[in-house]
Amino acid sequence: MEHKRNSREERDARDVILDLNFVPQWARKPPGENHYSKRDFDERPKRDGRPPRREGRRDDRRDDRDRARRPRRDERPREDHERREPREPAKELPVSVSFLPEQKRLASLVRQIHHTRRAFPLMDLANLLIHDAEGYLVKIECTKEAGDFHLYQCKKCKAVASTEDLMVQHIMSNHLGDMFDKEEIETDPPAGNFPGVARCTKTGVLLGPPNHHSYNEKVAEVHAARFSNMPIEDYKRFIEIVKDEEVIEQWREEARKQTVYKLKSDPEAEPLDQKRAEQAFAKEVPSMYERSHRAIVPAKVSQSLEDRDVTFAIRRMWSKESRFPLTMSFAMRAAFRHMHLHLFKAGKINFVTHIKPHPIKPEDTVPNIAEVLMFLKENPGSTRQQLLEVLHPSLDPASPEAKEALKPIAWLVERGHLIEFFNGTLSVPLGRKRR
Repeated sequence: MEHKRNSREERDARDVILDLNFVPQWARKPPGENHYSKRDFDERPKRDGRPPRREGRRDDRRDDRDRARRPRRDERPREDHERREPREPAKELPVSVSFLPEQKRLASLVRQIHHTRRAFPLMDLANLLIHDAEGYLVKIECTKEAGDFHLYQCKKCKAVASTEDLMVQHIMSNHLGDMFDKEEIETDPPAGNFPGVARCTKTGVLLGPPNHHSYNEKVAEVHAARFSNMPIEDYKRFIEIVKDEEVIEQWREEARKQTVYKLKSDPEAEPLDQKRAEQAFAKEVPSMYERSHRAIVPAKVSQSLEDRDVTFAIRRMWSKESRFPLTMSFAMRAAFRHMHLHLFKAGKINFVTHIKPHPIKPEDTVPNIAEVLMFLKENPGSTRQQLLEVLHPSLDPASPEAKEALKPIAWLVERGHLIEFFNGTLSVPLGRKRR
């Protein structure tokens, strides 16, 4: 039973954690996907509201060809050259951001360290987690200069916002389904005489006849969902009236389908329409978030926050951390010590292992072990293969005799008298210098 449990843990570790066979810093590939790169924060200045021009002759020639193929401004559809209002740049919040290891990922790392009996560089382990889209947590704390500023955190998904209004919007947009089940039902088509139907020219959505009671609600719904960055009066300029019997009939069929909301806590209660469901849900919203000076957010949640200012603060710190994971390494160092792993320094690099290094004098051991210790003391960084080639040059590396000759290494590593590093190199641990 114990063997089966260990095998399952080892398999889980391989499934979760990336390859632990690190390479030198100069040989590494560039980091993977930037978890926060797809956000537009208006960080760089733009010329007259336009993006910075691309550099290079080839790009300039391509731009010229593209311009030659483009229709003149007066030939383009109206919506193509409507200028949007420039977005305000993200504000700098009075917060500090740091990173913590995600517990399941960390536990998987620890299992692998135990299984391999090798020593791994702490910073490389931190790099693994900070580039894993689910390998870390984001800690956001208000600074001493924050004053009355607070963070607002959703109790359901742990999302964070810098204002109460943004948090309320988040909960209303994302958690209505926690209280209601949404169902689509069919009703009778709308009755009445409708000479025309309003249609959004930007999306093609039929909004309904202006004289129908659902028209204003539909306009507000499409505006909020797709064009909230412009005033609603500006959006109404993109609405046209279509006087076509087929289009009117199409709207009648679409209007037959209605969405209703049923309380999860009371499925037998009368279904509500969206407006009434939102009104009922709004009464519960204040209990679904909390105000604090500190919040811890899962990595996946932090990558899709609606609050641009908070995302900007996280992105800026993650950009630094992805190059040199300092805060992550500090958090992992404390966690490893709590989990009874051992940290030591070799040169300027910190390593972690589950076997505590324990120096031993060669003269206190039997001859075959003393021979290995003396060789590695004089040749630190050698591999098992190199040790075999020097001490037993006549042996075939695949022979049983060669395996027998290397047995002292396994014994020495298990007891901490030798350190086997992640890349297979071996070294004798150094004792503390006596003054």
